[in-house]
Amino acid sequence: MSGIFDLIKSSMGQREVEQVSQQVGGNQEATQRAIAAAIPMLLSALQKNSKSQSGAESLANALERDHNGGILGNLGSILGQGNTQSMGEKILGHVLGGRQENVSSQLGKATGLGSADVTKILANMAPVVLGAVGKAKREQNLDVSGLQDLLSNERKTIKKKQPNLSFLEKALDGDGDGDVDLSDVLKQGSGLLKGFFS
Repeated sequence: MSGIFDLIKSSMGQREVEQVSQQVGGNQEATQRAIAAAIPMLLSALQKNSKSQSGAESLANALERDHNGGILGNLGSILGQGNTQSMGEKILGHVLGGRQENVSSQLGKATGLGSADVTKILANMAPVVLGAVGKAKREQNLDVSGLQDLLSNERKTIKKKQPNLSFLEKALDGDGDGDVDLSDVLKQGSGLLKGFFS
């Protein structure tokens, strides 16, 4: 069974990264690192939000209404576009809430990008992540508790593969204190990228 991370990975290539990087001054290497960290971070945030029954029901409804996975076959023509950006900003508001500034700041420190640029990258990735979750939900015919299990298993898998991305978990919990070990994060980002943008 293909994981959510793998679904996104198979839909994204250099062309899509270039399109996103154009929005943040064309720094492709930093954009790649930010994307590779943003995806597991957004999945973790979704999993945290869907731990409660009401959170999971709200996510399931949003997926059924707006995110069936069609976006994954069309990334080349939508990434970097204004309407994708504005949709992504709304999603970030729901998914990250008051944690958004802290997450952008921590990711910025880890990638060398400014918070505003990181926010743009997150806004581009948010509809992609929801599309992948929606596609997995639809293909596996999951109910609300099945969706909770899917996200929980995905988070465990990512943590196993990339344990040093724990700084993102801290940012999500709101206690990121700025003491990010950049060399470690960048090494981990590079390891993630080898598998991601091959």
